[in-house]
Amino acid sequence: MSNKFPQIKKLIIPAAGWGTRFLPMTKIIPKELVPILNRPSIDLLVDEAIDSGIEEIILVISTRKQEIMKYFEPNILLENELKSKQKHELLKKIRKTNREAVIRVVYQYEQLGLGHAILVGAKFFNDEPFAVILGDDLIQSDVPVTKQLMNMYAKCGSSILGVQEVEENDLNKYGIIIPKLDEEKNNNFFEIKGAVEKPEIKNAPSNKAVLGRYIFNYSIVKHLEKKLKNLEEDKELDIVDTFADYMKEEKIFAYEFEGIRFDLGSIKGFALATIHYALKNEEIGGDIKSHILKLAKAMG
Repeated sequence: MSNKFPQIKKLIIPAAGWGTRFLPMTKIIPKELVPILNRPSIDLLVDEAIDSGIEEIILVISTRKQEIMKYFEPNILLENELKSKQKHELLKKIRKTNREAVIRVVYQYEQLGLGHAILVGAKFFNDEPFAVILGDDLIQSDVPVTKQLMNMYAKCGSSILGVQEVEENDLNKYGIIIPKLDEEKNNNFFEIKGAVEKPEIKNAPSNKAVLGRYIFNYSIVKHLEKKLKNLEEDKELDIVDTFADYMKEEKIFAYEFEGIRFDLGSIKGFALATIHYALKNEEIGGDIKSHILKLAKAMG
């Protein structure tokens, strides 16, 4: 693999939103702490970052979500209790969550969109490329999706959007990329000339949506800052708003990653993720499968 381009060591996870689709639960519990089986969803995203080789994670949250960081801090009383009872496997699991050394918390005092969240996190960077994992997108894959994008960055040195094909009826729910060359739209890696946020289905430029994974060169920051200065009242700064100006100077590529994505921004997505991870679990997978088959038979 080429060493021509800088190594990506830092990553932003924006997670400041209210989680309104999960009310009333999110009145007191941050959505990111809702578990997939016995692990908070945010822990699975942090796993992806670390398993990809990321050395520093910038967690962008609101002041009402400080409980998230407590999960990643050591609980000495609990560890001593488990140690005294010789529950070594549980102790190992608990200690794996002690990740405060690699996570920096940054507060986003106004929720002004993804572009703004990236700006809040990127102020700790120094002219270096960085990755982004969206808190609402859990992706189960053999090779961590962030690592897949990092591997492609090592080849091209350009900003990359993680994409996948979506059903036609869902095209108006996502940012849809515009391939630079129409004949390349079915490739798994290609240059884009833009993206359209939530287009009308009949006007969608492709069937590939941007799905929660990004790598950006630091130069994207100046374009975000420029857009933020001119942001209209009651508007949000979306990252796609910068693409037109950004691509006058640098290329952006789309990479169709491998993996199964779950939309954790919805109750349906959370339920599907829980079922998926339960079926893959060695301890309970067989029982869960039997129960689902029994229910399916009973329901006709």
